[in-house]
Amino acid sequence: MPTPPRPLPQRPPTLRDVAEIAQVSIKTVSNVVNDYPYVKQATRDRVLAAIAQVGYRPQAAAQQLRTGASGLITLALPSLTFTYYSDIAQAFIDEAQRRGRTVVLHTTSAGPEAERTVLQGFERVLGDGVIFNPLQLWEEELARMERTSQPTVFIGEHLPEQLPRGCDYVKIDNEGASFEATSLLLDQGRRRLAFLGAIPSAHGVQPHSSGTLRRDGFLRALAAHGLDPSAATIQEVGDWHRQDGADGAEALLERLPEVDGIVCGNDDLAIGVLSCLRRHGRRVPEDVAVIGYDDTPDAPFTSPPLTTVSPDKQALATTVLDLLIERIGGYDGPPRTVMTPYDLVVRESTAAAPSQG
Repeated sequence: MPTPPRPLPQRPPTLRDVAEIAQVSIKTVSNVVNDYPYVKQATRDRVLAAIAQVGYRPQAAAQQLRTGASGLITLALPSLTFTYYSDIAQAFIDEAQRRGRTVVLHTTSAGPEAERTVLQGFERVLGDGVIFNPLQLWEEELARMERTSQPTVFIGEHLPEQLPRGCDYVKIDNEGASFEATSLLLDQGRRRLAFLGAIPSAHGVQPHSSGTLRRDGFLRALAAHGLDPSAATIQEVGDWHRQDGADGAEALLERLPEVDGIVCGNDDLAIGVLSCLRRHGRRVPEDVAVIGYDDTPDAPFTSPPLTTVSPDKQALATTVLDLLIERIGGYDGPPRTVMTPYDLVVRESTAAAPSQG
């Protein structure tokens, strides 16, 4: 006679709960959960019915002990206070879920030691592999590593040319994107441009940081259009938040009152710049054109809507997970580097410069 249904436990259901309902051993339930082939079909059906009745779900930690894989992926980012990082975190979470995997978020805002912990391996393994955006470690330290402690895919810009074994690198052409954005303004006839977003050298700026590469693209565009890059106006900022953009714009207007185009290191800086220009009665884009970078959700809703570089976040997430899952599956070939695409999204914050005639 079948066992009557019993009330669900007030704690998460266990293998023992399933075994009692199915009237089998805990070992038999484990064999069914792990798809062990030598279980009679009638017994398997009874166990599966009991699993459905109590809503049992295998624990990731236990699954990792049995199979060596947890289905978890660690995403280590510098911070979630920057809109770009929270956006790409969501892109990775969504793409991982489509593949039946779960992302564990980890931030390294505590500093270089937090980033070293990611590289050297956590005290407790947080998943099968790591997606890591280093920001504060110097490239020389990364270059000295022979291999990563777990399958790893790097994103961001702070990476040496020679990568450790066991990893891959997916990046965006920051310099090329900034070159294209700056060229848009130059092609419109603007000539008194500034780049806003350089970080003071005292902050330990890396040669391949996003800000440095975007500045270099700005300078290369000036040279390509017949302007002297050594005379360019480069405005430093304390960080890449909106207030830093507003403060930087205040300083820039004192240095270059006649500025007619500002290329910003990211959208948050650009939004701060827009607020400063409004306070000073500068019309955008009639007096000053403004371009951002990242195409954050706020960019279409600024006043005026912001022209910006839009990295293909979906392509980034897809490419990174493709490479990482191959690593998790056993691929141990040499490090691979892949460039993902971007678009220049032109909105109302840029327009042709007014006629000088």
